[in-house]
Amino acid sequence: MDFVLSLPYLALLIWVLPRILFIKQTEISAPAIRILFTLKAFVGVGLILLYTYYYPKGSSDTFNYFRDGEILFSTLFHNPVDYFRMLTGIQGDTPHLMYYYDEMNFWLKDFNYNLFNDNRTVIRFNALLMPFSFGNIYVHTYVMNFLAFLGLMGIYRFFRQMLHFPQLISLIAVALPPSLLFWGSGLLKEGIVLFALGMFLFGLQGINTHRTKIFPWLLLVLSVALFGISKFYVLLALIPGIISWQLAAKRKIITYVGIHVLLLAAIFILPLTGFFPDIPDIISRKQNDFINYAQSLSHVGSLIDTPRLSSDFVSFMYNAVRGFIITLFRPHVAEVHNAAIIPAVIENLITITLLLLSLIFRNKKQSINALLLCASFTLVLFSLAGMTTPVLGALVRYKIPAQPFLYALLLSNINWQQINEKIKHNALINNIFKHISQFCFKSQQPTTSTK
Repeated sequence: MDFVLSLPYLALLIWVLPRILFIKQTEISAPAIRILFTLKAFVGVGLILLYTYYYPKGSSDTFNYFRDGEILFSTLFHNPVDYFRMLTGIQGDTPHLMYYYDEMNFWLKDFNYNLFNDNRTVIRFNALLMPFSFGNIYVHTYVMNFLAFLGLMGIYRFFRQMLHFPQLISLIAVALPPSLLFWGSGLLKEGIVLFALGMFLFGLQGINTHRTKIFPWLLLVLSVALFGISKFYVLLALIPGIISWQLAAKRKIITYVGIHVLLLAAIFILPLTGFFPDIPDIISRKQNDFINYAQSLSHVGSLIDTPRLSSDFVSFMYNAVRGFIITLFRPHVAEVHNAAIIPAVIENLITITLLLLSLIFRNKKQSINALLLCASFTLVLFSLAGMTTPVLGALVRYKIPAQPFLYALLLSNINWQQINEKIKHNALINNIFKHISQFCFKSQQPTTSTK
């Protein structure tokens, strides 16, 4: 019944989305926008149903965040002051509020490392929506998908206007990677992170185009604030590539390598001054605590053997390389033990295929600067995720902000024309891609399947 009652909300969002100026300014047609958003929304519904009927509800972050949001919202009726204290964080440490915090599953963390507890962001998101959704979890999922979709469109616009990737490649990269579509459609932190990432890149695009306008700067500040209350490490993983991309006019590879080496040295040297946080120590403690917590649970089916990380340079680099390889290629077919892992396995098979094609049929015309930016973000985020996460089920979620960049990197580095010439029925394939492009985009540029 809740699903049926949620459909008017979904219809409203489907109607509104193509009418937003930010979306209208893309080349993507209104029917394609509606279909892609509807697909995301129904994948989000499927995720709810999966954890309702296939897995116990208590094992799902989605239901825990939602239940905690209900507890926070319940205070609005008998003590509105407490509701706004917990919602805003202002005087949120008032002692009597511990009664509510103890009732929640995810409000308190055993280990915070002096960092913001990002669980509270999703809990507050749910509590804020409760008056409008009437406690309907599907409505919350649609709104989260709405934000995530706006973020993906921000990434799309950055790919097209700043990195000059082809239309179809950019759209596939932001809309269709299986793990991104699956986990990025749930009522989870990832939706907020994707929104923040898209708005950050869109703001950066605006600053590069119109440096004197105030709106892009405000958007940049807003996105950084959202990263601060969700997953700040995603922004940190993006920064080396963005700095290198802005500075690399000539000698691009040397610039990228130099910037990354300098930043890597800085995170080990600057803490010695006593004025900067010891990032390697924080990461190593987080990884060790994650391993201890995962090993203490009896129902973790995707736990992998992970060496303990220490904060010294050799251990850090070894685990970074190992973490990148694990994140890129695992889980594999032999590690399928439940339905939720299947999208990640399919995605890794696609990644391996695209990687081989990009090595065999290399596109020499694509901008090296664009490829290096995508490679930088993918490398840093995948390494961080792989070196700190001993559970494959969590790993496939943590890597999804970089998935559009990985797909854009691989797809644009393939010479599709060369492949097309080797296929017997290339006229049929060209017609298929032509009709797909005509449906997806408002105006067409002369193109083959993917340029």
